Amino acid sequence: MSKRTLVLILCGVIITALLPSFHTAVAAEGEAVIATDKINVRGGPGLSYEIKAEVKKGERYPILKEEGDWVQLQLSPGKTGWVVSWLITKTAGGADNASAKSGTVTSTDPDLRIRKGPGTSYEVIGKFPQGAHASMLDKNSGWVNISYQGTTGWVSSEYVTADSGGSDTIANSSQSGSKNGTVGVSSLNVRSAASHDSAIMTKLSRGTKVSILSEDHGWLKIEANGQRGWAASHYIIKDSDSSDSASGLGDGSDTSKKAYIVYGGTNLRSSASTSASIVKRADKGAAYPIVGSSGKWYEVRLENGQTAYVANWVVQTSKSGEETGEAPSPNTSGGSGSLKNKTIVVDPGHGGKDSGTIGYSGKFEKNVTIKTAKLLAGKLRAAGANVYITRQDDTFISLQARVSTSHYRIADAFISIHYDSYADTSTRGSTAYYYSPSKDRQLASDVHSEVVKRSPIPDRGVLFGDYYVLRENKRPAMLYELGYLSQPQEETIIHSGSYQEKVTDGIESGLEHYFQS
Repeated sequence: MSKRTLVLILCGVIITALLPSFHTAVAAEGEAVIATDKINVRGGPGLSYEIKAEVKKGERYPILKEEGDWVQLQLSPGKTGWVVSWLITKTAGGADNASAKSGTVTSTDPDLRIRKGPGTSYEVIGKFPQGAHASMLDKNSGWVNISYQGTTGWVSSEYVTADSGGSDTIANSSQSGSKNGTVGVSSLNVRSAASHDSAIMTKLSRGTKVSILSEDHGWLKIEANGQRGWAASHYIIKDSDSSDSASGLGDGSDTSKKAYIVYGGTNLRSSASTSASIVKRADKGAAYPIVGSSGKWYEVRLENGQTAYVANWVVQTSKSGEETGEAPSPNTSGGSGSLKNKTIVVDPGHGGKDSGTIGYSGKFEKNVTIKTAKLLAGKLRAAGANVYITRQDDTFISLQARVSTSHYRIADAFISIHYDSYADTSTRGSTAYYYSPSKDRQLASDVHSEVVKRSPIPDRGVLFGDYYVLRENKRPAMLYELGYLSQPQEETIIHSGSYQEKVTDGIESGLEHYFQS
């Protein structure tokens, strides 16, 4: 063997010995809790790998191993995938997690199923019979993680009781006592948990009577026809609402308050129901004396002396929502005059360690949200508004701090800017979200209607969204998903200067309309 050959062999041995120190996958233990709304799961530890699935905020998966900034998750039996590590929260899992949530529970159902995860969509892995006891390991949105006879899984919290608490059920929501209500929409989805992502258990038709068991951040736990589940609270008319007026009009004798029409073409109906005949279509800005109420409807007096009903979520009873009994001052300046001296908080989503979603080409959502926010802020300031941005650069800002800014500045409007993602790369369009129908929906609707006039991407509508920055915000607030970064063509459009100009022009115009109302 020549000296040159020997040197080459020795070099190869040294290089091989050093390789494990460079991003070698290492075994890991514990559990990953998804910390952002949606994450793409890839086939390997890098953005170049294909997207295999999508996981959502709050979901939990065992961690198999780590490699650099990526972790491999056990998604289901025989199915694994990789996600970036800064978009998850790691928990110890196993016995450590059990000690943090110590306690035992008893089944109250003869056929209670144990599932692989906290939801009815997960695989059934066992039974927890009535009267049996199990160790409680964790709780998550109406579900309890238990260990029973060697099986560890999840059961619905409404069918177990805490052994230390008598017959009280395990619940994550505040119990408000049993009340009654009526379904106020043509078809109401009843879900397994207080989330729009949870499974639909059944559908209830308009007029169905329900028992209200508890309430949790805009959701009601209800029972109807012997079945329990969760429904969005603004679709249910509580019996207490039917006897009390939202404006304090007990007997209809106080006609000092007026209903000011927010949307042109608003329907005035013959009775307090969306299925009732239309008496008149009202013009935007028209005012009608309120003579009574029924549930979530105002009874108003028309010009001819007759009365009609209008939904209270499409009108306001005074300027800025204050109960003054006076009509809003007319805006005669037109254009951007309605923005003058208004306080607007612009919230660029994500930032710092929170990259948001990762686009089809690998670009981070956090970078395009700050671009949109700064462009919008400049236009609003030029129109005379007082504008505050929750983050000025690539900094992590907590959700609590974002809402605190809105409260501290006493915002007239809070706009949270985001971009969407989905495992199906054909999904496209912009979506405006609100939380409170009375406080937020007008803002979201006015802004979205102006953006879609200018935007080249599809319109996905104005929807209810249970987001922290909306739910905890006491000021008028909306969250805007301005397109899908996961769709290749739409991602290119989103990053273009032309699109950024169009959507920010639309938001500014929508705010002008909102403040002219």
